Amino acid sequence: MKELRPSLKRIVQPYLFISFAGLFAFAPVSLMLRALKNDIIALEYPINHFMSQCIRNGELPYWFNTWGMGFPLQSNLTWGIFSTPQMLFSSLFNYNIYVLHIEFMFFVLLAGWSMFHLLHTYLVKDKNISQLLAICYMLSGFIVGSTQWLLYITAASLIPLVISSLLKLLYSPSFKSALQFAIVYTIMFTSVYAAFNIITTYSLLIFLLLWFLLSESGKRTKLIALRFLAVAGVMTSLLCFPPLYFTLELLKQLERGAPIATDAAFFNSNYLHPSALSSMLLPFSSVKMNYSNTEGTMLNTYMGLFVVLILPVATWHAMKERNRSALLMLGAALLFLLISFGNITPLRNALNLLPGFSYFRNPAIFRFYFILSLILFLSIIFRNKSFSKLIDFKEKSNPKLIQYTAWILLIICLITFFTNLKEPGSLSTDSLAELIKNISFSQAIVISASIQLIILFSLLLAAKARRFTFAKLVLTADLIINTLLCTPFFSVSSYSIPEVARILHSSHGFPLQNTKLNAVPAIYTDNKMNTWNNVNIFNKEVSSNNSYRGPLTLNGFYLNSADSIQRAAMFNNPLVFPQNDSAAASIKLLLQKPTHIRIAVNFNDSNPVTVMQNYYPGWNAWYNNKKIEITTGNKPGMAIAVTKGEGIIDFRYERKSVWLSAMALHLIIISFLFWKLSGLPKRILSKSSSPS
Repeated sequence: MKELRPSLKRIVQPYLFISFAGLFAFAPVSLMLRALKNDIIALEYPINHFMSQCIRNGELPYWFNTWGMGFPLQSNLTWGIFSTPQMLFSSLFNYNIYVLHIEFMFFVLLAGWSMFHLLHTYLVKDKNISQLLAICYMLSGFIVGSTQWLLYITAASLIPLVISSLLKLLYSPSFKSALQFAIVYTIMFTSVYAAFNIITTYSLLIFLLLWFLLSESGKRTKLIALRFLAVAGVMTSLLCFPPLYFTLELLKQLERGAPIATDAAFFNSNYLHPSALSSMLLPFSSVKMNYSNTEGTMLNTYMGLFVVLILPVATWHAMKERNRSALLMLGAALLFLLISFGNITPLRNALNLLPGFSYFRNPAIFRFYFILSLILFLSIIFRNKSFSKLIDFKEKSNPKLIQYTAWILLIICLITFFTNLKEPGSLSTDSLAELIKNISFSQAIVISASIQLIILFSLLLAAKARRFTFAKLVLTADLIINTLLCTPFFSVSSYSIPEVARILHSSHGFPLQNTKLNAVPAIYTDNKMNTWNNVNIFNKEVSSNNSYRGPLTLNGFYLNSADSIQRAAMFNNPLVFPQNDSAAASIKLLLQKPTHIRIAVNFNDSNPVTVMQNYYPGWNAWYNNKKIEITTGNKPGMAIAVTKGEGIIDFRYERKSVWLSAMALHLIIISFLFWKLSGLPKRILSKSSSPS
């Protein structure tokens, strides 16, 4: 065992280094100092909490009864029971605000781990280069700017694993490789924002086409790879079919279930403005960038000084050597960059010719693929280089070009610093909260430029002294510091986690609701005049009041139709009520679970009873254990006709096809993961020290 320990240490060390970088960079989150904010609190947290509450109370979490008067969690549009990671976090933990922060940090770190695995296994021999590029990816402007959307972070963490699985399938074709690709792709397919599925799938198909056309592998090798690719395709289709089928079913009944490209302003909102590319050098400036129809979270394209320093020499080498793979990857990066500009170029609208692209907005999403492609391009170029040789400025060729680039960047930062230093006294640090709140664009540039000046100067000194380990730490510190600076603007709020836990406090279980729907608040305004959305989810109460629901609302819920007065009157009722009060001797709510509502009635005459839940296929009703027809009409809720006398009404939501297919999918994925993990120690100890 003593002989194996050094090897194990060398294998584990890069992942530990990446972990420390991620934990320090997001210290306000990882140390639980400040709470995450915006959509991740308003959307992801209440939904994950609800699913966990269902599981812990013996409920299947596939009908979300408090979301817009009821919504099925059966799709991969945003949230659903087909995501194994989501179900694991909801099942293994009593999901609260602390678990949300742990889950967030797990996926941030997974982004770094998965990128390092991809780079060092298939592209780059030198661990230091792989580490730095993985950290550049993990702490890129996309990750930092997207911290309020957990499904963006999961995409960044899972897509490198999908690419790794595909490369393994191509270079080591086997049934096991085919199954691994199918499993990893399915995890991604069910766990990320749908736009990433669409873009990634098209990108992988184009990559496969180019690989078969341009690869120098022999015909027999390609035929074997094609055979197992077909096997992987069949298994992937089988695994993804249930969530895809139920997603398409749901799409027909959504308020935003149609293409949105016709609304040009909305469709092209949240794009990457070309001027925002300055954030590649001055990332902190993105927090105060202001362009019409977009926001700062979509404008940060930072990838660390390491990427900016080696990009010119990498481009020069790619063109000089006519490296076909590298040039294709560089071309892909430029293409994704142009698409991310939205309607500034015609490319984004042109993609609407392909199925799926007209259903999602936020063109700046494509900057993720720009960053990913650029990092892969650099990995291809520097495949056989070592980090020490790369920044040894006493060497000729590459190091000299990188040194000149460093000096040019230093001069640019110096000029930028003095150009924008108009009010040096205004950069007071007496009150950090006030500085964050009132900082101007010029001040943000000054701060960013001063930090980059220090980093670049330290790097030049370290390289000149041939302190390569210190140089690596300086480049890592650059990413950590700039991430820390951006987190108060993009990631965390001024609230502590205990404060948020108190505001969004939830009692366990599913209590009976006596309050009328229009009297149940969906938004809470605190003493700081900040609003908290979807609070009724934590109270386990159905509300008709507007909240932050996004596009996922079933048709006919909002009060914007011609009969809005009638609908408003309907909402002035409790969860269950009779149409004719005079005919009702008594009506009592006995049970209120997401998928089961039980009511005791005693009527003097026949009387329709309404339950204020959206109707969706799967809802059925029984009166005294006899199935009875549900009617909806052009009004909210579900109604049944009840005869005179006493009786028990049961409304049940049941979709066996949904939960059985979800359970089967989770069983397959978890079994595969256990199988892989059980053999991990042996694979680690026998792993080659260089890419295959």
